[in-house]
Amino acid sequence: MATRSKNATAHPGAILRDGRSHRSKEEIEEAKKLKHAQTAAKEQKKAEKVARKAKGIANIAQLEEAEDARIANADSEFPRHRLKKSL
Repeated sequence: MATRSKNATAHPGAILRDGRSHRSKEEIEEAKKLKHAQTAAKEQKKAEKVARKAKGIANIAQLEEAEDARIANADSEFPRHRLKKSL
């Protein structure tokens, strides 16, 4: 018994893959629905992440404006004493 040259260089996994059974149309449709649901979930998660980031940036800008206003009003909170000229 001799091995054919085609089989001698073939990967063992390739031989096993050739004998696989085909899926039914229902199984394929179910897999497609699952894939679409996963894709939609990823897109929704990405959109939520972008919205959270935008909200955080707006919050930071608001805090910076409040800080700038507080610093600007800090000078007016402390009265400055004027020196009296004594002559």
